[in-house]
Amino acid sequence: MRFDSSKVWPHPVLRPPKYGDDYPHAKFEVEIELLRIHKSTAIQLVVSHRLSDPTLNALLDQKKARFSVLIKSRQTQTRELLSSTTPKIECEFPAGQLAGYVEVTPFLVCTERLTDFQCNGWHSDFDGYQFDLDPGSILAEDLPKSYWIDTADEAPLGSIFAHKVDASLKEGAWDLNLHDNHVVITMCEADERLYKSARDRIGISSEGQYLMNGLYLPALLTTLHQADESAESYEDYRWFSSLNERLQSVGGYPLGNEGSNRLFDAQKLLDFPFIKMPIIAYELHEGT
Repeated sequence: MRFDSSKVWPHPVLRPPKYGDDYPHAKFEVEIELLRIHKSTAIQLVVSHRLSDPTLNALLDQKKARFSVLIKSRQTQTRELLSSTTPKIECEFPAGQLAGYVEVTPFLVCTERLTDFQCNGWHSDFDGYQFDLDPGSILAEDLPKSYWIDTADEAPLGSIFAHKVDASLKEGAWDLNLHDNHVVITMCEADERLYKSARDRIGISSEGQYLMNGLYLPALLTTLHQADESAESYEDYRWFSSLNERLQSVGGYPLGNEGSNRLFDAQKLLDFPFIKMPIIAYELHEGT
């Protein structure tokens, strides 16, 4: 199972408004948190669901549907499906089970065969229709959320970043939001798809190194400078304490010191990513 913005379902599915209006008056909203357990590389997942359609909620009460989240970590070859009839799902993953790019996708899934299923909340286009749904059929879905988890030396840096799609951004442009528990990098949907493909290849390809130097280095540098200039505005966010811990581990000054050499600190935090770029350029030149 995966979220496909262009998918056409054979039956009504409750999706974010931008991707469909099968249920014009209902919402399925999922809040996902992937948290590093303090002083550990173990990960805690907390998922909270909000579902407003009465018919779908009745299926949950009757144990005919379940909230489900699919967790995928390609680097560790982890693929796990968690489900519950209650709105909250919590799970702890042991150290090393999740690493690198991790994607969490939420669904509402039918668990029993439904015969002649219909719902008052459907769009008027479906008036008079009934559907037979097999177990495993998707009833609702929300957008997936992605993370980058860096487990090297139990470093909290990688997990400060989260990624979201912002439809208002033009292709090739990205933005940064620090007013969240993660530093949120936003880009348009087309760039997000390309980003996902290249992000998995950091460390093994030129695309990955271009991302490290062209996206994460300036994003981290901007974060450091803004946190130095207005530490009190950000100190309650989770990323702030994580970044401070990482700065301490590489010998940098805590956030709030405007006189610090943050360009050098950012490079140290990313293990000097530029060093691989001249090597890549030379190898590409030699290969032509």
